[in-house]
Amino acid sequence: MADSNAEADLKYLKASSTPGIELDTAHSEWASKKLVWVPHAEHGFIAGSVLSEKSGGDEVVIELSDKSQATVSKDDIQKMNPPKFDKVEDMAELTCLNEASVLHNLKSRYYSNLIYTYSGLFCVVINPYKRLPIYTEQVVGYYKGKKRHELPPHVFAIADAAYRSMLQDRTNQSILCTGESGAGKTENTKKVIQYLAYVAGNQPQQQQAGEGSGGAGAVQGSGSRRSSRPRTIQTARSSEAFRTRLGLNALQGELEHQLLQANPILEAFGNAKTDKNDNSSRFGKFIRINFDAHGYIAGANIETYLLEKSRIIQQSADERTFHFCYQILAGAEDELKKELLLSEATDYRFMTNGNMTLPGIIDEDEYSLTIEAFSTMGLTSDEVLSIQRVASAVLQFGNFTFTEDKNEQALLPDQSVAEKICHLLKVSVTEFVRSLLSPNLKVGRETVSKSQNISQVTFSAEALAKALYERLFKWLVGRINKALDRTSRKGSSFIGLLDIAGFEIFKINSFEQMCINFTNEKLQQLFNHTMFI
Repeated sequence: MADSNAEADLKYLKASSTPGIELDTAHSEWASKKLVWVPHAEHGFIAGSVLSEKSGGDEVVIELSDKSQATVSKDDIQKMNPPKFDKVEDMAELTCLNEASVLHNLKSRYYSNLIYTYSGLFCVVINPYKRLPIYTEQVVGYYKGKKRHELPPHVFAIADAAYRSMLQDRTNQSILCTGESGAGKTENTKKVIQYLAYVAGNQPQQQQAGEGSGGAGAVQGSGSRRSSRPRTIQTARSSEAFRTRLGLNALQGELEHQLLQANPILEAFGNAKTDKNDNSSRFGKFIRINFDAHGYIAGANIETYLLEKSRIIQQSADERTFHFCYQILAGAEDELKKELLLSEATDYRFMTNGNMTLPGIIDEDEYSLTIEAFSTMGLTSDEVLSIQRVASAVLQFGNFTFTEDKNEQALLPDQSVAEKICHLLKVSVTEFVRSLLSPNLKVGRETVSKSQNISQVTFSAEALAKALYERLFKWLVGRINKALDRTSRKGSSFIGLLDIAGFEIFKINSFEQMCINFTNEKLQQLFNHTMFI
């Protein structure tokens, strides 16, 4: 009975076996037809059968699947593996390890809903853009303490291997998640955290006693929050619904609970819709999870890199600014909107494409989840209000209308926007406007006032908005780290998770995106050097 349950739970992880007769038939066809892979402009590679060699031996005549024939250079064709290697779990086992065979194996497994595939020491993941029931508590239990070859490929196996190596070897471990935008890096990073919270977490009563056995968390399959995903979010305003959404059990310890709930905050303020990805991380992060000598989670720390702060002032077509800007406009109650001086998305120049919605995402519900996460992380009501005041003020910076006098000195005839910003930030309107239009510069021992034209003052306003949002984001990360810090439970070892922003090429590429792409290239070089040299 247990074996049948395991078979059902691993349905989307383990390839179905091919009957012996069919396998023998396929092998005979492969041998008799001399099947190979032939380059194709649209499909990359297609199967073909070698009919004959041309004189000289440099070219061969290939019969393609549509019965047409083509003459191809021997250097361009690639060997095809025997049928017994179809949908192999570890591509290092392939007899012919070439580009065509790797792509064919990944494609075959992907169309069978097998999104995880090993390639030697690392795991390749292809985003399914749909929910798969492969992150349940039962599946977590199967992978706990198992060797990698005992079960089908899964990110849980990678997490468990890192955890066991840390415990047995007493050495720190790191997991690198890299790939293009939309590949599922952030989602798999969250799955690693959920797995570690399950196998290394303490129950609340055990935390109070300072000892105990393994945790009792639950990991729910949430699917990938990426473009074109068939996903509907239900309203989750209660704590219980929120914990279920994040894959939490009622017995989950407070620290593990907070570690998992840092994600909604980081995603709200650091993620945005891009051309390729509805929930693209516009920053990189290194999550360091500390463990005590007994292997229990003792604390965590998050470092962030390369926030694409230029996105707050401008977005390309079909893109959005950071999620929280839409969440607060959709989810804040009328009284709060009045206090924050909020209006419609179309009223803000910084929200270039207006109130752009995402399929399957309800910004009002996402706002509730973000506010709930603030509470879980221990933020006070005053801190939450201050965060929203700053976010509202940042959006106001794009609504300035400047004019010039005859000396090309910028003027601000209507100070209503400045008054809103100063009200939200609780600063002097007079000093703010003067500093914006005529900032002070220190020249030697003297301080002089510098006049600015429209272009310069507009640049200054945008720079202030970017700097303000970046400081807000860094403050949030620091506040999360404060909640996750457990000085009384010193960590003896740690597992690091590096989730860097994805590689993308836009029509208009910001400086931050160039830095992100460069970082990804360097990380790939480091990865290749570590794995293959």
